[in-house]
Amino acid sequence: MTESTLQRMIAIFDVEPLDSTLTRFGGDSDGGGRQVVDGSQILGQSIVAAGKAFPGRTVRSAHTLFVAVADPAKRLQFTVTPVRAGRSFASATITAHQGDRTCATSTVLLDHPQPDLIRHDRWTGPPAAGPEAAHPVDMPLQGRELRIEGIKDYGSPDEVGPPIIDAWLRYATVPEDDHLRRALLAHFTGHLSISTTMRAHPGIGTSQAHHTVSTAVMGIGVSFHDPVRWDGWIRYHHESAYVGAGMSHVRGQVLTEDGRLVASFTQDGMIRAFAPSGSATSIAAESRL
Repeated sequence: MTESTLQRMIAIFDVEPLDSTLTRFGGDSDGGGRQVVDGSQILGQSIVAAGKAFPGRTVRSAHTLFVAVADPAKRLQFTVTPVRAGRSFASATITAHQGDRTCATSTVLLDHPQPDLIRHDRWTGPPAAGPEAAHPVDMPLQGRELRIEGIKDYGSPDEVGPPIIDAWLRYATVPEDDHLRRALLAHFTGHLSISTTMRAHPGIGTSQAHHTVSTAVMGIGVSFHDPVRWDGWIRYHHESAYVGAGMSHVRGQVLTEDGRLVASFTQDGMIRAFAPSGSATSIAAESRL
């Protein structure tokens, strides 16, 4: 298995054009030890595909639904279908597929950022303890450092508290390319939302995911607040607003260490019990949802 590294992930985000009209792109995947492609990787690739299809414009928001499992051993293709390109705003749908199988669909909004008429972009919640007071976490990606405030084992069913997680990230390299930087920022929005939801419920945690509990990211929406630039640590603030009927909803914010808001996101996730017997439990855990 190829080692997961920051440089490899950035290269994966950088999908390559497959035609001269910039409507078809191709890209590889990083399975990270699972036989399922991480949905937020596909989100990042879709952001880059949209940016390349509309040169000179900036991706301001992307909303992605993950409709089928993608196989990391197979190459992904991305088809960009413009909806409208006006003087300022443009929009498009991006379909990620493997052969005839559609894996995800995205709706992306782009524009030319304008000078401020008014602005507020600062964190208004309670003060954060900061990365130095947070616990180091092993979520392997060489070139990325991760710490979580007040939680030593975010996946443990014994870790119980409010459905809130503050995660601090620091990357060894941040891309200069704006589209790749937005893809990297979007990538982590899919990683801790289900853990945030489970934290409020004793006896259940993401260490059980794909073994005794069926979980999957079903949709992510991310809005970028210019300028999408940062140095050092950035904070992903997750808050689970709802869980029930087999689905969870989490909202979050991405902030610089000094409290400037650079992005907001939402995630809809599936959290369900495996049937005692059936097709889901007959396949290897690394291939299950």
